[in-house]
Amino acid sequence: MKTNLVKQDKFGSLDYLEFSSIELGKLSDDEILIEVYCCGISFADILAAEGKYQDTPNLPFTPGLEVSGVVHQVGRNVKDFKLGDEVVALSKWGGFSEQVRVNKSFVIKKLKEMPFDIAACMTINYGTSYYALIERARIKANDKVLILGASGGIGLSGIEIAKAFDCHVTAVASSQDKLSMCKDYGADDLVLTRDDNLKESLQEFKGKKFDIIYDTVGGSYTNDSLSFIEWEGKLLVMGFASGDISSIQTNKILLKGCDIIGIFWGPFARGNKNFNLNCLEGISDLYNKGAIKLSKPSMFHMLDFLSPMTQIKERKSIGKLCLYTDSFKRR
Repeated sequence: MKTNLVKQDKFGSLDYLEFSSIELGKLSDDEILIEVYCCGISFADILAAEGKYQDTPNLPFTPGLEVSGVVHQVGRNVKDFKLGDEVVALSKWGGFSEQVRVNKSFVIKKLKEMPFDIAACMTINYGTSYYALIERARIKANDKVLILGASGGIGLSGIEIAKAFDCHVTAVASSQDKLSMCKDYGADDLVLTRDDNLKESLQEFKGKKFDIIYDTVGGSYTNDSLSFIEWEGKLLVMGFASGDISSIQTNKILLKGCDIIGIFWGPFARGNKNFNLNCLEGISDLYNKGAIKLSKPSMFHMLDFLSPMTQIKERKSIGKLCLYTDSFKRR
């Protein structure tokens, strides 16, 4: 069976990606074949395509880590899913495709009331934020949370989850349009970065400290943020949207008595032998209760994959971006 997909035969540039087709191969006993309706786009997709991701995937390479769709076929060992079930899955690459094979351990049933586009885009961003804030940082009511790069998909998910647990959220972003989006998702305070200088931008908060710093940007932002962390606060290292990995000044860690926590959530986090999808169940529960709304993505047809990926690479995107297939249009 053939399927259409986005793929590349060498790393180094988004321009090497092309829309093509391949033979899917035989489904293994533990796999589910999903007819993809929507696929979220993450910063990891851009890094991987450019050959900059922590774990270099195999070639030929197809981006895409999170999908929603319907079950098209199941392996012999799959008992909890049947043809036609509406599902959400972590695809461990390969999601930019009309059909994708996924191990049954990384598939859950989609809530009936949750749209396919939102379902596809909750997995990486909201799963990572839930894991970071709830399971690792163990946030509690009235914690003061500073979110750097707050207008991206991962930032907006952090705002929603922190607010769902009654935290006070300060959002940092590089334009008024981006800050407006942060406000829509519940941020209490808004900070516009000036000249890409976090310290200068946070001068109005000179006397204020934060219990949790949620850093998606990296670079100089990481070190500068430590000037604003509370005693025994927690810095969550979420990613490096700036393209620069910070060399952290360890004297600040000593003087602040703070924790630095690396956040790497997903089936390819090598050291996480107990990875599961409990985070997604927690997110679904918050959604059912109306505690979070989940960010509505901007939609692009799969043939137009390069446009949203370029927006994310150039840090021009606001919110989550998502691809959809012809099957999504026909549903």
